[in-house]
Amino acid sequence: MRKLQLVVAAAMLVAGSTVAVAQDAPPAGTRQGGRPNPMMAMMQGITLTAEQQTKMDAITKKYADMRTAMMADASMDQDARRAKGMENRTKQMEEVKAILTDEQKVVFDKNAADMAARGPGGGRPPAA
Repeated sequence: MRKLQLVVAAAMLVAGSTVAVAQDAPPAGTRQGGRPNPMMAMMQGITLTAEQQTKMDAITKKYADMRTAMMADASMDQDARRAKGMENRTKQMEEVKAILTDEQKVVFDKNAADMAARGPGGGRPPAA
């Protein structure tokens, strides 16, 4: 009987920790903290080839590293960070579009236009 109690307790502990980990993961299409991820939103409906995905991963890492360095730079004020961030996002979008096919660019541009139409921050995507 004691072994059964230990097994049940262990199972409950594992199940509880799994739920806690799942709750920490941000929803698809969002960043940590629940903020929308604009690049993921613009890539909706686009399937990348393995080669494109490798290039996309490199671009994403490059700009994530740049964001991290920029946020750690104590010499920049908030306005300078915002301006530099917008400049970097524009460059990132241009680099991403450069790896897309013409058909994929049409979808990307439509997604970007839809986000712009929803206003600052992109808003919530329309219900499907």
